Amino acid sequence: MRGLLGAAAVAAGAGAAVAVARRRTTGRAERMDRWHSVTIACEPEELGPLPPPLDSLGFPVEVVIRPAPGGRGTELAARMTEPRGRDGVRALRKALREARQLVEVGEILQPDSPPTTERTLTGAPLAYATRHGKEEGRL
Repeated sequence: MRGLLGAAAVAAGAGAAVAVARRRTTGRAERMDRWHSVTIACEPEELGPLPPPLDSLGFPVEVVIRPAPGGRGTELAARMTEPRGRDGVRALRKALREARQLVEVGEILQPDSPPTTERTLTGAPLAYATRHGKEEGRL
């Protein structure tokens, strides 16, 4: 009986591992061509057909500009037309954030630099987050 329970537990664990691995690989493939969007506090007419910096990404993107739900400005949505991998998604998300900043503020905002006068081991995670903060997370 113990051997049967042990075999069942091993089989269940292996099945769960396969399911997680499949979800990870298919999820990544699906996310590469998904739409990414930001809401900008302006009228749709104020944006051009391909607002900067989306116009200088270096790869083709499909852009949709429409009024945001609830009269909250404009929704700017973009997706890659050709798969570019994770780096392409990061560049697209960064460009969307910068487009919003250019329209709303008039410039691309930068964090204070340098954040400290001395590089330390404990400051390394903060330095990484500052460098890559515009590429990940919620738009």
